[in-house]
This record gives sequence, C-alpha cells and structure tokens, in this order.
Amino acid sequence: MEYKLAGINQVQINPRAGLSFANGLRSILRQDPDIIMVGEIRDSETAQISVRAAITGHLVLSTLHTNDSPSSIVRLLDMGVEPYLVSSAVIGVVSQRLVKELCPFCKVPYEANISEKYLLGVNGNYSITLYKPKGCNKCNNGFIGRRAVHEIMVINEEMRKLINKEANIDELRICAKKSGMTTLLNNSLELALEGISTLEESLKAGFTLG
Repeated sequence: MEYKLAGINQVQINPRAGLSFANGLRSILRQDPDIIMVGEIRDSETAQISVRAAITGHLVLSTLHTNDSPSSIVRLLDMGVEPYLVSSAVIGVVSQRLVKELCPFCKVPYEANISEKYLLGVNGNYSITLYKPKGCNKCNNGFIGRRAVHEIMVINEEMRKLINKEANIDELRICAKKSGMTTLLNNSLELALEGISTLEESLKAGFTLG
C-alpha cells in the first residue's frame, strides 16, 4: 500500500499466495462496494471482471497502459472484452502525461522560428514568443517541478455505436475530437504558448505512436 486512507478498504495483491487482481476483485465484489479502484488492468480476466462490475451498478476506476485515450478502448477489445460490454461499461477515459515546468525566475524568451510556428499551427506571419531554460540557484537546469497534461474522452452515443461495430482507432479518435476532446498534443502545446514549458517538452508529451 502506498497510502493508508480512512474509510477505504484496500487489498494488497500477492501472487505467491494465489491472490491476483482477478481473485481480489471477485472477493471485493461480494462485499457490494459502491466504488472500486483496480490499480491496473493487466490481463483479460481482470478486464472481464472489471467491466462486468461496472455494468452492474459499481463505479470502477482503473488504469491501462496505452498511448492515448482512444487506445484504451482498443486495448480492452484486444483483451477479449466483448464490444457491447465495453460500450456499456466505459463512461470516460483520461490520458495523462507530465511535462517539465520552466523556472519562472530564469526562463529566457525568444522569437519562434518558422518550423516552430508550423508545429504550433500558427501562421508564419505572426510573432510568437516561446521560452527556453537557462538555470539558476532556484531550479534544476532551468526547470522546476512538472505539470500534467490531459486528454479527456467522454463516451457518448456516437462513440458507443463505433465501439459496438469494432471501429478502428482512427475512427474512434476522429469521433472523440468531433465531440470536443482536446488531444494530449494540443493540451501540451498550450503550455508552450503560455510560457509554462518548452516546445520540446510539449512535443515529447503530446506526440503518441498512434
């Protein structure tokens, strides 16, 4: 356990003792909790139980290792969960990355070049100020702390129809953007434009393999 929280019942997984995510989750469901937090969905069995718990009145929170929010849907399908169960159970996905935050005491402003403006989606005729790290006695090589960027995908009726027909990840991503999802890339680029982080850091967080 990383933290002990009052009012929260926790179970430590112990594979050697035969206590896996799946077995622990089955035991927890017998206690009829309102909210269940599964540390990570790693296998098909845990995915199946988590999804079935979600469609029987429990709020299930969990994590998956994927590139972005739409990839989470494809990952669950790859794990063998039926499309109709995924579309019924999942109500939203939040993808998160961390970017280094520039030190406000020593960051250095500079004029963005043509290539940087192109990456930012800004007209080359406009003047854009970006920032780069310098380093001082208040920071670590020009950075101080980190800032989270998010991609929040809400599963609406149109998205459910796509999941039911096992649409590919590109179709899911297009639908999510049409429904108002701000991508990791756009969210991270906003930090660069606001001078909170560098363009390089923003691109690292924003670009995915998908």
